[in-house]
Amino acid sequence: MSINYKVIPRKNPRDVSADPKYYASINSKGRRNHRFIAKEIADRSSLNEMDVLSVIEGFLQIVPTTLTDGYTVDLGDFGTMGLSAKSQPAESEEEFNASLIDGSKVIFRPGKLFKKELDGAEYVKIHDGAE
Repeated sequence: MSINYKVIPRKNPRDVSADPKYYASINSKGRRNHRFIAKEIADRSSLNEMDVLSVIEGFLQIVPTTLTDGYTVDLGDFGTMGLSAKSQPAESEEEFNASLIDGSKVIFRPGKLFKKELDGAEYVKIHDGAE
């Protein structure tokens, strides 16, 4: 398995007159949807594709509800998901109220197995969109 990357220049926002520095930017090979994932899981198990799709649909319904109920979703070695709030500041704790909350986002923290798989990845440099 390999991860494609490009090298891109980035200016220092604190010193826009400085020469840019060059950084890696991960380049996706495309998308794989839940049907692809279900087929891959079915090929590796005793379940058929429709059974796996049913489980994925259930997962997609339960996880957001679990998060909005205030829980962290623990998926073992795969990782955990939790919510993080975005808000406007208040001068004191007493002045803060829910109207200052702009929204939330899901934070994924990879688990040991997930990290181990990523640690073994090979990186391949691409040029101008060519692989």
